[in-house]
Amino acid sequence: MNMQPPSVHYRFLQWSYEPERRLLQSAECEIRLKPLLDRLLRHFLDEPGKVLGRDYLIEQVWTRSQVNDEVLSRAIAELRALLGDDARDPRFIETLSKGGYRWIAPVSRDAASQEPQAVGESKSPARGSFSSHRRRVAFALLLLTLVPLGLWLHGQRSGDVQRSNEAHVLGLLEARPLAANPELDLDARFTPTGQVIYVRSERESGASELVIVDPKSRAERILWQDPLPLRNPAASLDGREVAVIRRSKSGCELWSVVLVDARRRQLAACANEAEGVEWVDGDSGIIFTGAAIDAAHAPGLVRLDLKSGQSRALTTPELSEGAHVDPRLSADARRLAYASKFGGEGQLWLSDWPDLHARRALLKRAEPIYGHAFEPDGKALWVAGDLTRYRALHRLVPGSAPVLIGGRGALSIDLAQDGSAVWSDARHDGDIELRRSGRDDWEAIARTNRYESQPEFSADGEHIALVSNRDGSESIVVYNMDSGTVLPLALEPRFRWVRPTWSARDQSLILTAYEDVETRLYRYRLDRGVLETVPNVEPGAFHGVELADRLFFLSGHRTRQSALMQLRPGNAQAEQLPFGIVQAYRASTRWLAWRREGSRALHFTPLPSLSPMLEVARVDEGAVEAFALAGDSLYFVDKGALWKKELPDGQAVEVAVRSVPGGSSPGLAASAAGDLAVVRLTDLSIDLMIAGPPADARRTRFSEP
Repeated sequence: MNMQPPSVHYRFLQWSYEPERRLLQSAECEIRLKPLLDRLLRHFLDEPGKVLGRDYLIEQVWTRSQVNDEVLSRAIAELRALLGDDARDPRFIETLSKGGYRWIAPVSRDAASQEPQAVGESKSPARGSFSSHRRRVAFALLLLTLVPLGLWLHGQRSGDVQRSNEAHVLGLLEARPLAANPELDLDARFTPTGQVIYVRSERESGASELVIVDPKSRAERILWQDPLPLRNPAASLDGREVAVIRRSKSGCELWSVVLVDARRRQLAACANEAEGVEWVDGDSGIIFTGAAIDAAHAPGLVRLDLKSGQSRALTTPELSEGAHVDPRLSADARRLAYASKFGGEGQLWLSDWPDLHARRALLKRAEPIYGHAFEPDGKALWVAGDLTRYRALHRLVPGSAPVLIGGRGALSIDLAQDGSAVWSDARHDGDIELRRSGRDDWEAIARTNRYESQPEFSADGEHIALVSNRDGSESIVVYNMDSGTVLPLALEPRFRWVRPTWSARDQSLILTAYEDVETRLYRYRLDRGVLETVPNVEPGAFHGVELADRLFFLSGHRTRQSALMQLRPGNAQAEQLPFGIVQAYRASTRWLAWRREGSRALHFTPLPSLSPMLEVARVDEGAVEAFALAGDSLYFVDKGALWKKELPDGQAVEVAVRSVPGGSSPGLAASAAGDLAVVRLTDLSIDLMIAGPPADARRTRFSEP
């Protein structure tokens, strides 16, 4: 008689896995894995504790060629989402800084018996296993009934939260495209009748259309075509009108469009920082971001009374907090959630409505966030943002850490009353393009299907340090100009790493890390692969540049009161330079240049004297970070072009580049030899995705159709 080898069941923390059925189980749910995730999970479970390189996983898991890093990253993120794992604080899959992964949860294996069964016996090959499983579930439920009520977080049990998280993960796995146009599909919101209203925008011109679509029939109707950008539509509670933001040459405008006949009228002026609008109080009012009350405050939320046309300030944020944007009201009209944004990052706030007597911060620290929406019962929020090292959708229960639930690439989110979700799925591909001195051609370096930025040349011009999110969150790699090889640095994967600069004292890079609640400066010693904190620099420091005789850095990065500091060797405390509020700066061995708050000009001064202070006048403000300093050469953007000026009094000369660097991140670098590195957005697509109500986590579901 041919005897088959016993099948193996894996057990790890709260999960068990049966490969022969591709069945992943916990006390709350059962998930049937698709073959790709089955192969990926089994490779981890068969080699726990072992570092599995990215190339190894791609070769072993995929059956087809032409699989890139992006595909592997998405598969890892999907598996983590199913397991309820957090990349920043992993329990199952650990990301290693040199491009690999490791399974860190303890794994046990049970051999299921394959012996012939007597007549009348159960045909289940895992009867004993399921019996013990039921006993554990019953015991766990008994323990839950004994926990004091005071330990519940806002009335929700941890098991309920886990089941709900898993249900939403399963629901998102069934997402489908709603609109996939060559244009950009932005800011989708549900109407009360279940239709979706969104903005379709031309990538180059900014021309836009306000569109309403039926998710079932896919029938569309264009409500407004405008040569100017439209953003953030929101349907009224009765479904008759849509409020939308319009960006005109004179500033931000709030408009209303009637759905029946597309009649429109301008309602009010809004702040340039405005994102999102919300109808309140039976459609008698609209909340949006209005102008700041004075120069000491940032723009806050206002309520427009549609009958009188008068606006009333609801919030008055300090400058250091940033503008209040994206108001969202819970379905029972008792809670208001909104974001405060400054410097590309945001904090989420939850307040009572309509009194706004108290508010609480929902995130442990400010993060890149793009949108949020209440679940129908108002007990949790969905957030589109980089909350767990991936730009994706996260579920956030007040008082708990955010949980990744899927939708990688999400730039917006809205939830219908039945729990359906709609969001914008964005894919960015940004490359660093290099033009070597004396040549006219440009070459892309360190390319991936993700985003590379913030290039910095070494003093000898042989290497470029840059930021890449090829593994999820931002980290640092070093590109070799001669060999074309890329070296990822061994950095703490829980943090975001930005702003690499080369030290003038040794073979080191000075890096900025976004830690739990602060930024901090680190030194990475390239010759030894050692990471250490920079001494005598307080938490909150940002963007350090180390010269032979001093270290420059910005303090108060998370406020609008950032100052430029210098720390000399042997001193235990840094001193503030008398430059006022500094938004950005650059330093070379001979010059220091900076951008001051409220000024279009670039200021510069010689080193080490710091005197006199001179300036380069500019016609327009341009991007804050769009300038670079190399030796005596200052590069900057003005009038839509790149310019080069030899300091101190050379004539500015236009430099021919394929793409003018812009945006908030540094997108320009120059070497002393005249090499240029520019960040160029090579691909951008934003499409709408829609998913039905969340799956029932207590029933068996499938991770594939």
